[in-house]
Amino acid sequence: MSTVTEVQALLRFLSQEAKVPVPLAMSCVKELQKATLTTPDLLAKTSLSNIQPIFTDEKIAKQILAAAKRVTKKRTSSAAGGTTPSPSKRRKNSYSNPEHTLSPSEFEASLALPSLDSPITDNELGKVTLYTNRAPLVVAFCVQLLKYTMPSQPLSARLSLAQAVMSTGAKSKAVYLGIQSGKSAEDEGWGEGQPVVRVMGRDVSVLRRWGYEMNDSPADGEAGEVITKKEDAEHGNNVAIAAASPSLPSTANADTQTTATLASQDTIKPDPTEPADSPTLWALNLETLRSTNAPPPVSSSVTAAYTSSLPIHDPHSARSYLLKSFPSPSPPPAEGLKKQPSKTAQQREEKERNLALLLHALDLVFRSWIDVIGAREMDKRAWGWYVRVRPEVEPGQAGWGGKGEVKLESVLALRR
Repeated sequence: MSTVTEVQALLRFLSQEAKVPVPLAMSCVKELQKATLTTPDLLAKTSLSNIQPIFTDEKIAKQILAAAKRVTKKRTSSAAGGTTPSPSKRRKNSYSNPEHTLSPSEFEASLALPSLDSPITDNELGKVTLYTNRAPLVVAFCVQLLKYTMPSQPLSARLSLAQAVMSTGAKSKAVYLGIQSGKSAEDEGWGEGQPVVRVMGRDVSVLRRWGYEMNDSPADGEAGEVITKKEDAEHGNNVAIAAASPSLPSTANADTQTTATLASQDTIKPDPTEPADSPTLWALNLETLRSTNAPPPVSSSVTAAYTSSLPIHDPHSARSYLLKSFPSPSPPPAEGLKKQPSKTAQQREEKERNLALLLHALDLVFRSWIDVIGAREMDKRAWGWYVRVRPEVEPGQAGWGGKGEVKLESVLALRR
């Protein structure tokens, strides 16, 4: 098996069978190759202790091991003449809406990201250096950018949208480098007819969350998305294809919403003239839609706000990815001495502290620009700002998942 084919198969297993976030899977491919754990069969035969150091998260490591054993067992059964469940049975209740006990405010609180517990000067902040790869930096940029370009969106929406931007970008890059082949779900039209928002210059298909409201006031900043309607030429009805303004009641006819499938898309753009009480959004995971071969839901009720059965980019996955992705550079060991492994608790605290510092630095950047250039222009510039501070890696496939230094001094230099 060639290296490229091997990587493609491994990424497919991790993202589709083991449900590992695509960027996390991509960043761990090299380590899996070094450990000779490049197929489900090899992963199924190893122990949890060999997988966990690569992914750091015990829950994800267990997830991968269970998926590897499941896939291997399924192949063995098929080879022996066994049967596997039909696709229709596997897809049953794909978008079920179980009841949940968490209120929207409690759910948002469960996603809280680290913050600074004491003031820090610019001089102190500028001395901080992180060691990471590019994908989590994209997520961090998006999460903080959306506080200002779409201030009506809560943290769950910002994490979901940020994960989508990073995942679709990573998929496109993998195809460009020849690591993956074939068209993406977006290129195949799985997002056709869905409302989209633009984040860091990229269109993201979204799902509206009707009735998802919190008592807390949204963050300060410009108002977010604009409600867009499209005239259905065939039936002569106004069909809501995006909801981000109170001009459309939340009690819109359910049948009309369900049948709203349009040949073209409109982009919901930040607009300072619109009120900041837009319906909350999820970012649709088009790759999941394609893999289940199921039609996309048009909207999500509040009772479905937290269900993992929806084809969305999970905010918990994005949060977990951020929490584990920003260690400090390790100093070289003294000559003749081996590098001492850090304690897990200390590593976790360091990464969370570094994430808080990075988010604070980004917040300072976006806050300095929002009142000067507005949300639309800041969204356009954000990708260029990211490129200026992202870690340097080797070109081509050699740099895939590669890590490098991110200096917060360079991030602060982006301020107006």
